[in-house]
Amino acid sequence: MVRLKLGLATVVLNINVVIANPLIGTWQFVKGEYATDKGLVTARAPELSSVKIISKSHFSYITQNNGKFLYAGGGSYQLDNTHFTEHVEYGNVNNLIGKSMAFTYQIEQDLWHHTLHKNGKLVEREVWQKIN
Repeated sequence: MVRLKLGLATVVLNINVVIANPLIGTWQFVKGEYATDKGLVTARAPELSSVKIISKSHFSYITQNNGKFLYAGGGSYQLDNTHFTEHVEYGNVNNLIGKSMAFTYQIEQDLWHHTLHKNGKLVEREVWQKIN
């Protein structure tokens, strides 16, 4: 009689769950609110127009006011379930270069809502619409 010994093999699977990045694409500015020394100011398209492009690792934007260039910039970013953190690496707004800004965000259909707070106070709130 032949006896067969069977060993129990333990298989460990390392599964990396990849969550699709809902921000990848091209976005156009819809509206925004911004804190100033005099209170909140608002902006709306089409007077203020801006396009933001998000790739797998970088973002860039260009903004105009009534068809005249205002600013442009970009850099790398990080994304988690609640925050989109921009690391500004280039642009024409010198006081932003080298800074990181952690926006809370929410996607509702084709709209991207994001908000920036600093020391518990609203800095800016914007809405963008996906166009690509």
